Amino acid sequence: MIKPAKLFLIRHAPVKSNSGFFSEHDPDAIIVDSQLKKLSKVIPSNCTWYISPLKRAVQTARALSNLVSYSKIIEEKRLAEQNFGDWSGKKISEIWEILKKYKTKHNFSFITPDISPPNGESYIEQCERVKNWIETLNYTEGENIVVIAHAGTIRAILSNALEIKPEKTIGIEILHYSLSVFEMLTKNDARSAGGKFRLITLNREV
Repeated sequence: MIKPAKLFLIRHAPVKSNSGFFSEHDPDAIIVDSQLKKLSKVIPSNCTWYISPLKRAVQTARALSNLVSYSKIIEEKRLAEQNFGDWSGKKISEIWEILKKYKTKHNFSFITPDISPPNGESYIEQCERVKNWIETLNYTEGENIVVIAHAGTIRAILSNALEIKPEKTIGIEILHYSLSVFEMLTKNDARSAGGKFRLITLNREV
């Protein structure tokens, strides 16, 4: 009997927001212990954690590790949030003056997946580096893996795992502290139609 592996995706704790401004690239997390206690009850223990190297993900993982045991923690740069480059921390009104010049707009995202800010990257580029991580991820039948990362990263995993175009996944809401779960088949088990991944839970508030 096939025992799928499971991928538990957690969005980091929230950060201080500055109304009217584009988010900073690497701010600190605002840890809420009660939220982490809830999360600790629904994720597996004694498994490998892959985390983004950005502070808000590292700080969330460090706080959660006081409540859940793990086998090892791996900082993975390919799981970092989209880099908005020179737009980070800038006034949204200033960025909008630039974006108004683009012909293509998006119904559910401030910028379209193909736009790459100066000294930054596009969502499509983020999806490509996340794809590289997924394709090189080693796991065994029945293994549990925890990922603590960002909304954009989780969207990029969705895009790659389910083969959904980035223009669709960029608009999916992923809440802070939310849990999304995939089942994953090994290469040997994924021989029939349907691919290797099955979405079990998306954006679950715990």
